Amino acid sequence: MRSPVGQPQNMAKMVQLIQISVEKGRIQFADKIAGQSDIHLLSALVQSLYKAGYAELAKKRIALIDPETLSRPSPPFLELSYIWAEMRYDEGYYREAAAIFEAIAEQSGNLAAARFGAASCYLQEAMLNLRRRMEIYHPPEAERIKIRKYLEDFNQALHIIQTSGWRTVSSAEQTEPRPARAATLLH
Repeated sequence: MRSPVGQPQNMAKMVQLIQISVEKGRIQFADKIAGQSDIHLLSALVQSLYKAGYAELAKKRIALIDPETLSRPSPPFLELSYIWAEMRYDEGYYREAAAIFEAIAEQSGNLAAARFGAASCYLQEAMLNLRRRMEIYHPPEAERIKIRKYLEDFNQALHIIQTSGWRTVSSAEQTEPRPARAATLLH
């Protein structure tokens, strides 16, 4: 029997196996189950890796997915697109990330985190523009004081948005190296 999207019913079991394998640090096994051709399994792998703190490995695997799928979020890939938007945000591509967050918010009105993500992107972009303006134009001191005040205000607003919890947080592992056996994937 097939599910509504045409996948075998055991797809849910395979997704669960991927999730458990990642949780247990059996990355190679999870990678083998996901393969590279089924976007649903690859999506499950990326989500599991990212949530477990294997951000760099998730980034390598998400690169296998068509950027159009990631940039134009739609069910069942909203969570995958959200992760992609977070990655773009982390890399400083604020405009691209904001567009993805906004599209997610339109698709899923109850996903307030996407709205906070977009707002964070816009604040980051405004702060970058103000800093560039100071570097390029070397404004007089009175203007620099005004710009610094704007930057302070934007930074405070950004801090408030960050406390909303819009970012995916797994634990300290996302910024710390994982054990060697878990940090490699089969190619």
